[in-house]
Amino acid sequence: MKKNLFIILSLFVVSLAWCSSSDKQVIEIDSQKWEQLFNNQIDNFQYINDLKDFISYNISSITGDMPYNSDLSFSVIFDKDSSLQWWIEFSQKKNSKSHNLELSDIILDIETKSSEWDAEPFDLSWSVSLLYSGSEMYANLHNLWVFMWEGNVAAKMYTLLWWMVMDKWVDLEVNSGWVFSVDKNERLPFVVWTIEDVLKTEDIDKSSDFLWSVVELVDYVNSYINLWISTDELKIITWNVVYLEKSKDIQKEFTWSFQWKKSSFDLSFLASKKWLDIHIYNIKNYNEEVMDFEDDEQEFIFSLEEKKQSEYSVTFQLVKSQKNLADLHWKIEYKGNMKLSIDFVLEPLEIVLWQKISWTMEWNIIKNSWEWNNKIFGLSGEVLSLSDLLSSL
Repeated sequence: MKKNLFIILSLFVVSLAWCSSSDKQVIEIDSQKWEQLFNNQIDNFQYINDLKDFISYNISSITGDMPYNSDLSFSVIFDKDSSLQWWIEFSQKKNSKSHNLELSDIILDIETKSSEWDAEPFDLSWSVSLLYSGSEMYANLHNLWVFMWEGNVAAKMYTLLWWMVMDKWVDLEVNSGWVFSVDKNERLPFVVWTIEDVLKTEDIDKSSDFLWSVVELVDYVNSYINLWISTDELKIITWNVVYLEKSKDIQKEFTWSFQWKKSSFDLSFLASKKWLDIHIYNIKNYNEEVMDFEDDEQEFIFSLEEKKQSEYSVTFQLVKSQKNLADLHWKIEYKGNMKLSIDFVLEPLEIVLWQKISWTMEWNIIKNSWEWNNKIFGLSGEVLSLSDLLSSL
């Protein structure tokens, strides 16, 4: 779990997107004629401007230590086709007074709802405050209720732990890196610039900044979500840029073949005023036994399309051996505040062989400027060490 994870997840959804196919005719057009026109339009792309506005509070916090408030909430309902039948409610209120001082109040409720799970029920509710101060993170647990199977032995242990720490500050020992990892988001102000730089690049061979921009973007996402992509010895094998006309919009298509020391992959990147598209395919991993790259038979498809101003349709698909393993559909509305509706289907995988997970999520993110009467209270009373608490159980 990392600081500002929800922001980065939202950024990842918006920045990596693949547009669904259309039966509209696509016509290749002269690149020299449309290159400058396309580059001039990038500054007016609504999804780029919405992304800039959405992260503006965070950038102000990083670059100018400007305070802001945010409310985040989401609810998840597992549908009848899902092997798991859970109901989840989550809410977070965060006061950020500076880049290095934040206080979040979090409420979480989880409940199993299917009769299939009556023999193995699970219910959890808690409220907790998280204080991020400097490079340290602390937790203050106000309430905990947990009910589990196996005679509630595990639940009793958690309840015992709660009585030991109730309303006391606990040092989560983020610097040790084994519970939480705090990232200061120093690269965040450059992310949108990097995306725009990639979109505007024409002659990749003569652009010394292009590969650096790709490396920056991949490394930034990797700092929050551990992707299989690495930038260690990353190089471009082949590339191509063409301009196309589709539905009266000019779109620019990049096709690259990337390789690093452990894998190679092809990347198709398509952008226009109304959509942004990424398709990762021909993924090959290096087999040291045969000393060659072998096809992984996987591909990733991301898509974003603006349906009307600041309202987007976003999809993500994970395909393996031509079988759709993960299928996510977002509806994003951004009018200063972000609202997301997500339909999620995950077919049985190695990590959950017996489960098909299917749910609907409603997600709201509201950001406001700092209110003068907001306060962030510091540590009070005895501060406990999480490692000492766990060793005492």
